[in-house]
This record gives sequence, C-alpha cells and structure tokens, in this order.
Amino acid sequence: MAERAITLATARATFAELRRAVEITMVKGQQAVELARVHTYHETGRLISEYLLFNGERAEYGANTIQLLSDDLKIDRSVLGRCVKFYRAFPIWATWPKLTWVHFRELIPISAAKVRRTLATEANRNEWPVARLARRIRELAPAEEPEVVALPAPGTPVKLLSPKRGAPGVCKVIAVGEAAVVDLGFACYLDLPASTKMKAGAFVRLDAAGRIAPAPAAGKADLFTYPAAVLKVVDGDTLWVKVYLRPGHWVKQKLRLRDLDCPEMATAEGRAAKRFTAAFLDRAPAVIICTTKPDKYDRYLADVFVERDGEQRFLNNALLENGHAVRKASWEFRDWEKELLG
Repeated sequence: MAERAITLATARATFAELRRAVEITMVKGQQAVELARVHTYHETGRLISEYLLFNGERAEYGANTIQLLSDDLKIDRSVLGRCVKFYRAFPIWATWPKLTWVHFRELIPISAAKVRRTLATEANRNEWPVARLARRIRELAPAEEPEVVALPAPGTPVKLLSPKRGAPGVCKVIAVGEAAVVDLGFACYLDLPASTKMKAGAFVRLDAAGRIAPAPAAGKADLFTYPAAVLKVVDGDTLWVKVYLRPGHWVKQKLRLRDLDCPEMATAEGRAAKRFTAAFLDRAPAVIICTTKPDKYDRYLADVFVERDGEQRFLNNALLENGHAVRKASWEFRDWEKELLG
C-alpha cells in the first residue's frame, strides 16, 4: 500500500514534470528516428555510388542499376536516386548533425558545392527550420539556367550520321568458362547444349520460333540489332524501350540516341524536340534499334529506325534534318543522371 500511495502521490504532485519528461522522451526518440533515416539514405547512396564507380566492368551498370534495384526491392526509383544524389552532395553528412532529411533534400539540388556547404553550415549552426532554409536558398542559389544547345539556323546544311543497322536475330557465340553461350546483348545469354559444335566466335541466327542456326555470312556489323517497342519518350534524344532479344524474352532499357544532342526539356526547343520524336514514333508498326555501348558505364546509345509503307526512316538523322538536334560524339554521366536519379 505504501508503494501505491507514493506512486499516486508522485503522479498527482509532478504532472508538469511528467509532461516535461514525456516531451523530452518524444523529442529524443524522434531525433533518433530522423538520425537513423539520414544515415540510412546516406549509406544507401554510398553503396550504389561505389557499385557504379567500381563494378561497371563486371555487372549491369549505369542507367539500369537503380531501375533494377527499384524493381527487386520494391523501393521507389526516385528515392534510390535521391540517396545517390545525397551521398555525392554530402560525402560526410555528419558535419551537419542538426539537419534533417528534409533539410538535405532542399540542399541536394544546389550544384555549386561551396554554396551548398555554406548554406548547410548556416542552417545547422542557427538550427533553421526547413522553411527558413528554403527561403535562404531562393535568395542565394536561384535556379540554374538550363544548358543551351545551339541549334543550327533554318536552312543551314547539316552533316548527317551514317546509319548503323545490323540484322535482327543475329548473335555471336562466346565462351563463358568452359561453356559456349549465345550473347543476346544487354548482359543476357542463352546456354547452348553441351553437345553443341558451335565454337566461340561463330555467328548464329535466331528465327521467329527461337531456333538457333549457323549464320556463316554474318559479321560484327550485324550484331545488337533488335525489334523494339517504345515505352516512353523521355525527351528528344532519350527513350525507354522494350527490347525483344528473342521470342518470349525482352528487357526494358533506357537508350540515348547515338551521336546527337537535343535541347533541355526546360526550353521551348527541348519540348519541340520531344514532340517531334514522339510523333515520329507514334503508332509505328515496326521499330528497329541498333545499339552500341561506348564505355564502361553501360550507357547504351542507339540508332532507331521506323518502317512505314515499305520505307525505312532513321530517327537520329530526322532530328538533325529538322533542326531539333546537333551532333555530339562524347558523353558524360551527367548526361544521363538527371532522368536516371529522379
């Protein structure tokens, strides 16, 4: 009875203290949750970034990686992309321990590292709420102007591309260990029976039923050409497509049109280029793509062809001919990063 009396007396006498204790406990708990959230997102970004940096030669890379993680883990692609941006923008986030994830989300888009770090330090030191930080960002870090792609003046002669198109269904046999397999492209392979007489280096053809036959007349120029279906036009020079590797077997890929550059979507010219590409591909009865992978980042560049009324039309050159693109032969990761990372 004495213990019960003391407990009741304490509860009656120290309600204000109880309220304060609960308040402190809740605040500390919420801070711990927020700290764990920031740490989780940063660590996720680190893992993906290091994979992209160091493992490109050994596994699917670049534009595919985040989409594959999203599909496998059922995590929104934009969240994974933002984690990568977070790690790249703040390699050592613990320098600003009072900032929440929402603070960092406001800071991540700032491309100037010095401005980004200065604002983070100021917000951390003064314990700014997110709204105050957002106002300060608008004051010191106005939105960047989109990159300008200088399109040629109407009537200016344009140097067109030489189309690259192979033969759909033609593949090459390669050696994987002791086994011979058919390289379908996009890091996809088809096992051959152990009794096969086909050797590494041989060219084969897959027919409509998926049967494999030797193709001795085929060569390297015939490879990596596929029928495809366009899933989404991202902008004038970037597409998501469904690539049919063989009957019943397809992969989803993001492709950048080879050797050309369209204006950014933030510009009227960029939106016009996207409309042109969408109209060019709209209701096309057949789309053929020929892909190349010029570097270790698994960024597939493509020549895209549409067949209508017995005529083959080459999308890459159509954009150049109609003044919606310029020639571009080299690529950097940031050319893909914006759409890839959400």
